[in-house]
Amino acid sequence: MIWDEESFLKTYKGTAATFIEEDNVYYALFKELLQDEELLAHIRFANDVLGVPPLRTFVLYERDFLKRMVFQEKMSAAAKRGLGACFGYLYKFIYGGYDSEQCWFNDEKTGIKTASYFYKK
Repeated sequence: MIWDEESFLKTYKGTAATFIEEDNVYYALFKELLQDEELLAHIRFANDVLGVPPLRTFVLYERDFLKRMVFQEKMSAAAKRGLGACFGYLYKFIYGGYDSEQCWFNDEKTGIKTASYFYKK
């Protein structure tokens, strides 16, 4: 899979640029995720079969399984939007054929209230 950062920035103007520049710890984790095909397959299964938003699976995996401290505190609005944009770009433009629908997530530690899951058009 090839992540085209230039295309991502053009597609998600404003949100993506702020996210990459200011909240780069989250972007670095997302880019690390893109290298883990097995984890991506599990996240995709949870989305496609169970309807669990990829952002939720990613946050819970990083925090609860890997025990990383990065998702232990409230995130900025730009960071939350940026991670959502990353998953949106992944499903809509790299995997292709997906549309999104928001659902309630409400993660009190990060402050994420909603996240999108993706379904085949």
